[in-house]
Amino acid sequence: MRKTLAHLFIPRPSNNYKAKTLHISSLSIFILIIMISQILLSFIGQTIPGVLGVISTITTEELIDLTNKKRQENGLSELKLNPVLVEAAQQKGADMMAKNYWAHTAPDGKTPWYFFKNANYQYLYAGENLARDFIDSPSVVSAWMNSPTHKDNILSSRYQEIGIAVIQDTFQGNESVLVVQLFGTQIPGTAPVKTSMIDTGIRTSLDPNIMTIQPKVAGLGDKLPLIGSFQVTKAISISLTFILLATIIIDTFIITKKKIIRLSGKGMAHLAFLGMLLIILIITQQGIIL
Repeated sequence: MRKTLAHLFIPRPSNNYKAKTLHISSLSIFILIIMISQILLSFIGQTIPGVLGVISTITTEELIDLTNKKRQENGLSELKLNPVLVEAAQQKGADMMAKNYWAHTAPDGKTPWYFFKNANYQYLYAGENLARDFIDSPSVVSAWMNSPTHKDNILSSRYQEIGIAVIQDTFQGNESVLVVQLFGTQIPGTAPVKTSMIDTGIRTSLDPNIMTIQPKVAGLGDKLPLIGSFQVTKAISISLTFILLATIIIDTFIITKKKIIRLSGKGMAHLAFLGMLLIILIITQQGIIL
């Protein structure tokens, strides 16, 4: 074992004074590991439900609190939670889950405003932010705040009320967490209708009499995936980056100390591969917004 490790990571006669890990053949194996791991993650996520997915601690309460803190920091009044907007948000989330789409407009042409009206929210102003596959509430709000259009919704002085749905279920073949954030201001003098009287066509926690679909709402005791797919991808990239970087440092130190001259290996391939791993780390961000 000791000889094998030395062969892999330390310049010596057995590897022609170049750590085996830094040979082009080894770099090819690293690339193969990345490709195979992604294929396996996708296969496991689609064939064994409940094993891989997004391990999330997102809650509607924290999202509302963080949203209102951002508004307060910018001199704006807090948004009030409106149950009818919550119903509309749950309808939109359930609709995306049922029809397997990720967009503001549904494949059948339903716009976000359809769900406001279907929940009988008579709006003067209305807006929608979407997010999926984040692991915590601060990350969701941070991503929205880093996007000009989503930030405009959060910091709009036109809105007075908010409704959020956080739904965990199988989405596009994988366990996912969808967040629907709706903003609104009602037409003056409008009296909200009880949501239990609205025929939405989608079963949500506020609409118990309709049997079309019942998504799982994250944070309410549902069983989470055993393994977080984002965490696994990140861990693989970080591990390979650390191994390669440590090997380059050890290799350079020993070659310099022993004044070994070798004709091959200027390090460009290693640096290029290391750069590729760092790019993967940068672009492998948790969650996406819409």
